[in-house]
Formats: sequence, C-alpha cells, structure tokens
Amino acid sequence: MRIIVAIVLLAISTLSLAVGIAERTVFEEPETIERVITTETKAPATIIPGSVLTSYPGRQTITVQGGVSGLVPDESGKGFLRQESNQAFVAYGSTLDVMAWLAPGRHTKLSYDPVLTELSQLPRSGDTFLPDPQGSDLWFNEFSGEGDVTLSLAGNEDITVLVMTDGVLPAPQTITISWPGATEAPWILAALILGVVTFFAGIIIALSSLISWRDRRGPRRKRTRVTRPPRRRSPGYGRAGGPSPTPTRKRGRRVAPRVVFPLVGGLVLGLGACATPAIVENEGLTETTAVAPNPAVTESQFATIMARVAGQIQLADQELSVNTLNPRVTEPTLSARRVAYIVTRADAEAQRVMPIPSSPIRLVLPQQTTGWPRSVFAVIQDEQDLESPSLGVVLRQEDPRSNYRLTYAIVLNPQVELPDLPPATLGAAKLRADSKLTRVTPSALLAHYADVANSGADSPFVGEFSLATDTLYSQMGPEALQLRQESFGDSVEVSWSTSVTDREIVAFSTSNAGALVMGTLRQVERVEPVQSGATVNSSIGIRALTSLSQSSVGFDVDSDVQILFYVPPVGSEEGVRVLGYTYSLVAAREVGNE
Repeated sequence: MRIIVAIVLLAISTLSLAVGIAERTVFEEPETIERVITTETKAPATIIPGSVLTSYPGRQTITVQGGVSGLVPDESGKGFLRQESNQAFVAYGSTLDVMAWLAPGRHTKLSYDPVLTELSQLPRSGDTFLPDPQGSDLWFNEFSGEGDVTLSLAGNEDITVLVMTDGVLPAPQTITISWPGATEAPWILAALILGVVTFFAGIIIALSSLISWRDRRGPRRKRTRVTRPPRRRSPGYGRAGGPSPTPTRKRGRRVAPRVVFPLVGGLVLGLGACATPAIVENEGLTETTAVAPNPAVTESQFATIMARVAGQIQLADQELSVNTLNPRVTEPTLSARRVAYIVTRADAEAQRVMPIPSSPIRLVLPQQTTGWPRSVFAVIQDEQDLESPSLGVVLRQEDPRSNYRLTYAIVLNPQVELPDLPPATLGAAKLRADSKLTRVTPSALLAHYADVANSGADSPFVGEFSLATDTLYSQMGPEALQLRQESFGDSVEVSWSTSVTDREIVAFSTSNAGALVMGTLRQVERVEPVQSGATVNSSIGIRALTSLSQSSVGFDVDSDVQILFYVPPVGSEEGVRVLGYTYSLVAAREVGNE
C-alpha cells in the first residue's frame, strides 16, 4: 500500500515541478510590456485617460518624443507661419480637472484595445488653440524639455495625463507607454513547493516501505524447517470458555494512512499560507487606493501652489508693486497690502509688511467640490521664525484656467485650538453665506458681531459669542473706544462704527457639524478737534494716504478686520469663538472729503 502512495506522490511531484519550471522559463512573461503609438492628428493636446494607464498592473512609464511642426498665427493675426519645435510637455492631474482645463479645446484621446493589445486614437473636435499649459495650479506634477520627456507614475482610473507642446503647435506625436512584466503568480510558487514536498514525501514513504518489507521477509528465508513430534492435546483444549489461540497481528500494516493524512493536511496549510499574503495585500491596496470624493487639491499640490503664491508676494513686497501682486492676491488682502506699500514707501521704518510664508504647512482643508470657483483653507507658519503666530489663509480659484489667489490672511490667536476638521484627502463642504446648516447663518454672524462691537452688552446678540476670552472685542468694543478717547484727552473727540463689508464670506463645515467662517468687517474711526482753531495731527499712515500732517476738521480712518470664527454645532451651549483676526489700514481722508 505504501509503495502505491509513494508512486502517486512522485507522480504529483513530477507534474507540479514540470508546470512550475515551465512557467518560470518557457512561458515566463517579458520584463517590460511596451506599447507605442504615433498619432496623426494636428490637435494641440493628447490625453491618456486612467483606463489606458491601468491596462496592465504596475507603475506606468511614459515617454513622449518631441519634435513637431505646424502653422501658428503671425503678428498681424491675419496669416499663419510655419514653425517647428522640439519641445515636449507632459502633466497629470485628476481627470475632472484636466478635462475642465482642456474644454472646449481640440484634442486626441488615446484608448487601449485589450483584444488587439494596441493603443488607438480618438480625435475630439474643439478650439484650434489652447493656453500654454506650463505652471497651471491644476497639475499634480508637470515635466517639460527638449527632445524626449520621460516620467513614471502610479496612475489610476481617476488620473489623466496631458501631452502638449505649447498650446499652439500640435502635440508630440510619438508616445510610448510601458509597464513592468507580470510578477510571479502565487500559484506558480505553490506548484513548486508542492512538487518539492511531494517528492521528498514520496522518497521517504518508498524507503520506509522497502525497510519494512526487508524486516518482514528477510529473516524467514534464513530459518530452517524442523519437524517436531505432535503434542498430545489436553482434554480441555478448545472447549467453550477455554483458552483460544489469538492470532498475532503483524506490525506495519496501517502505517501508510497515518503518514498520508498529516502530509495532505500540511500541504493544504502550506498552500493556504502561500495564498494568504496575496489576499491581505489586495485588501490593503483596496483601502489605500480608495478615491476621496473630490477635494479641490491634494496636500502636495497645495504645497506647490502655496510656494508659487508666497514667491509672487515676496517679489511684490520687495518691489512694493501692486501690479506684481495682482496675479496671486485678491480682496480683501489686496487692498490691505496696497495701502501697506504706500505707507512703506513714505516711511520704511514705520510700516512692516506682514510676510506670507509658504511653509511649514500645518493643516490643509480643501473644498469638496466638482466645479468652480473653489477655495482652500490652510494654516501656515513662518519657517524662519517658528515663534511667530500661525497664519490662516484662504486661496481661491475662479475657473480651471486661472491660478489660485490669496484672499484671506488671518493671524491666529496664540495657543489657538481649532475644531476637529475633515482630512485633506476628503475635504470639507463650503457653505453658502445664507446656509441654514449652522446655528447662525455666516452672513448673519458677521452682522451680529458688528452689532456687538458697536453696542456691547446692549446688543441682543451678545449672548451668542464667547466675549470673555475675545481679544478682538477688547480692541473694537465700546470699552476700547472709551480707553482710546481717554488717550486723546478733552481736546479731541473720537468715535467709530463697525459694519459688514461686501467681501466674500468663506465658510467650511467641520467634523462636528460646526463651521469655520471667515469674513471682513469695516471699522471707521473719526478723530476731530473739539475746540475752535484746534488741529488734529496725523499719524504716519494717515499722512501717507492724505499728504496732510494735520487737519483742523479731523480725519476719517477706515480699517478692515479679517476675522476667523468658529461656530459650534446646533445644540451646543458653547459660544461662537474668534480664532484669529488681522487689522489693516485701507483708507484715510480728511473729514468732509468723501
């Protein structure tokens, strides 16, 4: 019986080893899978969708061969000139963003035929020319150069690759996409292991059978048959209840089943162990590649955008140029910085323009969206001065072909505690100014706080806010006005009022159904003399804006206050908190000169 089991195991071993070795040699896949296509259209762009990138498993390597020629408009705009270029540009981003930037431009879409295992091209009609794609804030990454441009990425179904020259000339026509060859399948390794195990098991069982056979048969051939006289039977032999002969059980007859069953069990467990890592890896891959629902930017993408914004602002600060500032800054920060430049030109020592750092980025909260305009909130600290307060910034992109611009730059309170916010991979919903999802609508929130600043304890909204720890209220409330009046004395009368501006109100939902709300209030302060013939001296900022060192009628001074509020969720007993604010001089004039 054991020799039969050994023969079966050796047969299984031979078959398993033959299949495993053949798969590793004769039938082994190539190390690299490569597909090349040469397009024939004259479209300014070619796109490689995620479905093509994932035609085979593994990272994709894309090589674009530069070198095209085409007709471009001449300087008069009435004719065309033939032009050649060896430039190639390749970028990739989310499919939603790439297609939004591309629309309605003419382009070529690549597709993959799994039957023919070839790339094909699908022309799409549209505008003949596109903008220059370099430097767009929508790309996750971009590459450009003369001649061939090669990049490697781990694209998925939500990624699209854009291939262009400059938006005017046709896109490069020769594109090569390669993937790593198929990795060794788990069943091949299992077949090899099964072959080795069954081979040794078969050899061991065969040797055991041979040794057992020799133990049973060998000694009998050496015995000498001796004839003995028959014994006389005892009278009681064979009676009922008497002793009966017990046949001797030969050893070794049931050894084979005891060996085979543990062996089969071991093989099953071994194969299971071989398969388990693949299952766990697939589960981990599914979890890590889950697509987040449309955050406006990724963290790495935002870091690139913020570096561009901060770099442009730094250049404008050096030049004190609003024109240099315009491409990357908009209201309400634009007005504040414009006045800061004017004051700095008048007296460089009197005004220090607040720097806008690019890193380290402590937090990124992109808007969860599929359209435009879109916004991103982030918390940044000055890398050169880690003792400086953190800055809460908001960047806004008007449309797919526009760059992000800085809108809010709010100095956060020391030791500020932000509420729980969604992760950057998910993003947060941006709420409308009249949203009913918060305890108080964002637009009403600004109006209520302005009323509290004007009326103090007499305001009907005073109970909505946590004023005990509010340093902003201590600077613009009625008590602050009284202290300022005392600082001027009896010869000057000081008054001010606070109101809501028409600047955009930005509100993001928090993880606990609360909201972060950013808005701008305008505080107008009037300083005028009381006694006839008296004058009011101007500060450096007022003098820079009015060109007056003093006035007999006084001055009106406008300051914008950018504020970051936290609105607790409905049902919470916590008051609305001010998390940070930025005071900025935006205008000054002599009383009566509106």
